[in-house]
Amino acid sequence: MNRFEQFHESQRELRMLMVGAVESVASAHLFRQSAAERRRTLAQVMRSHGFLDLLYLLDAKGVQLGDNVVCRRLHSARGGDGIDRSHRPYFRSARNAGAPIVTEPYLSLATSRFCVTVAIPIYRDTGELLGVLVGDSELDRALSLLQEDDTRRSFEPFFKAFYALFSCGLLLVSASLGIHGFAALRGLWHWQNPLSDFTAPFQATILFTLALAVFDLAKTILEEEVLLRKDVRRHSSTRRTLTRFIAAIAIAVSIEGLMLVFKFALDHPQELWLAVLLLLATAMLLAALAVYVYLGAKAERILTEQRRQILPSSDPAPEHTK
Repeated sequence: MNRFEQFHESQRELRMLMVGAVESVASAHLFRQSAAERRRTLAQVMRSHGFLDLLYLLDAKGVQLGDNVVCRRLHSARGGDGIDRSHRPYFRSARNAGAPIVTEPYLSLATSRFCVTVAIPIYRDTGELLGVLVGDSELDRALSLLQEDDTRRSFEPFFKAFYALFSCGLLLVSASLGIHGFAALRGLWHWQNPLSDFTAPFQATILFTLALAVFDLAKTILEEEVLLRKDVRRHSSTRRTLTRFIAAIAIAVSIEGLMLVFKFALDHPQELWLAVLLLLATAMLLAALAVYVYLGAKAERILTEQRRQILPSSDPAPEHTK
């Protein structure tokens, strides 16, 4: 499941999290404070809620009042005072709704990552719009906090480093097997070898097959655990990894079985049944994998439907009472 599907599943909880964090200071008092006092107030909110990346205040026309209050990770996003943000969708949506809104995920100009924005309109007692308080959060960070996954996420760089290290080791093993396979090919052109001697081609084929199998395994680990974003809480991620791993093994074993069929047919016909058993075992492995993939996908569809029935859709934002 990708991050956008996670967002839509957790949209209600995410809205409660972000609105609750920012709404505590979204009052007309912000507009009566000096620029320094306002910055201290927003900085306190930022320190109390580590998933927030940016906080800033807009006036009723969408012009920013003061520089961005940013987290420690975003020193380059400072500034912003006086910028006209009236064209931004979150400003128009909050102004028209008259209530807090949370946007769909979009690519942040400040972080170059997908983020969501909470925008809370602030009114006078008379109902006149004073401005909008805006907060940004990186989508992955907010979702990790909701799913209580922030601790595991902090260890991800170390996990990726170990997977990358051992993948490189498997790649070296694959290269070594390939070199030995090319060395075995020299026997094909040796003048003393009779034409009926298939030792060299069979040995080279076995080495090349093992080299390809080990290479495919290393490639799978590198892609699944290092390069791709993986949601360990979803069975589909585990199913995809296991499917690719078993498929690589099945390809290697089926090639070995085919080679044994030819070898035993030429040299030891009485042992041909061993090669047939190996091919049958490969077929059974593929059949078991197909059943596993089918049942896993079916179970996940059932769980998704149950989750949708349990979790109601996000409540519509109430209109501001003027």
